[in-house]
Amino acid sequence: MIPDSQIQQNLNYSIEYPIIFTEGVFDPSNPVLAQAMDRLNENRVHRAMVFIDSNVADLLPQVTQHITQYFEAYANDIELAEEPRVLPGGEGIKNDIEVIGPLATALANAHLCRHSYVIVVGGGAVLDAIGFAASVTHRGLRTIRIPTTILAQSNAGVGVRTAVNYAGMKNAIGSFAPPFAVINDWQFLHSLPDREWMAGITEAFRMGIICDRDFFEDLCTLAGVLSQRNAETIQKVVQHSAYLYLSRMSIQNDPFETQVGQPLDFAYWGAHKLEILSNCEIGHGEAVAMGILIDCRYATERGWMPEEEFAKIHQAFSTLGLPLWFAELELVGADGNLEILQGLPEFQEQKGGPLSITFPHGIGAFRNESIVDLAVMEQALNRLKALALECVK
Repeated sequence: MIPDSQIQQNLNYSIEYPIIFTEGVFDPSNPVLAQAMDRLNENRVHRAMVFIDSNVADLLPQVTQHITQYFEAYANDIELAEEPRVLPGGEGIKNDIEVIGPLATALANAHLCRHSYVIVVGGGAVLDAIGFAASVTHRGLRTIRIPTTILAQSNAGVGVRTAVNYAGMKNAIGSFAPPFAVINDWQFLHSLPDREWMAGITEAFRMGIICDRDFFEDLCTLAGVLSQRNAETIQKVVQHSAYLYLSRMSIQNDPFETQVGQPLDFAYWGAHKLEILSNCEIGHGEAVAMGILIDCRYATERGWMPEEEFAKIHQAFSTLGLPLWFAELELVGADGNLEILQGLPEFQEQKGGPLSITFPHGIGAFRNESIVDLAVMEQALNRLKALALECVK
């Protein structure tokens, strides 16, 4: 008999991937994509499947042709396993768990191995859904993300999370799956509808509020310029926002989120619940803007944020034309409580451990709180509604 014993296993795992900023990623004169696929110098032809967000295909009808021509131009190094596929864009693709099976089947039928590539061109929802399918096929295919929105280029597309919605909860099923590379192409931003452009800037504000006071002040000053879709300005904003996001990931040194309290989730408990309450009619960026306002107003009510700082945020969002209130925030459940507040225990369940919500502690700093005073939160919501009504007058 072997006596009771214990073997302690320790694994050190380094995560490395480039975030590349470029223009014209599918222009044959631009080698960035081919180089990214061969960055390990494996001396072989790299096979890939390409998935395209239907919103991108609608705005840029030639994108499929351009992708095919790009692969033809680099035929000695890369090849398509099949013609690029266009899939529905927007949150809808994340709301149907049944989409994952067919996606995994398509990847298997294309005989992709774990050293093959899944290239995803689109917004955050498409990156999430296809990224999740790729992460569970052969326990993980190499994914190259080509985000096409401001939101995705500055945040959703550069991190390590994938997920789909399930059972009425945002991102209920997912995985941690670092990409092989991320390529941010500025050209895609030019074709964004105004609503997506303005909503995308909220992620930059989110990072500035908790990480970088100077960046936040710049955003407030530039709100009018950003609302006019200045290309040079948005490039600087996206790049710095992505830098802050990645820097915070490195500081936390917890890519798989085993610790309680994740500052990168600031404003998400309310934003995610609001999206679900609206059946995803409210876009992610607008929901994040509202989540920021909710948590900043709560911080102001608690004395953690000066009134004048909150006023700057509210004014900047107004200048960008972002919604300052949603009727869904007034929905009441069978228990008589506001449904939006159910987002707190749902967020806790998803993150694990005791409740930990990140609030701003003045611009450029944050604090994690394990207790949220629901009476004060309702007071904050009432104040936000009153401010929104004042702006309408």
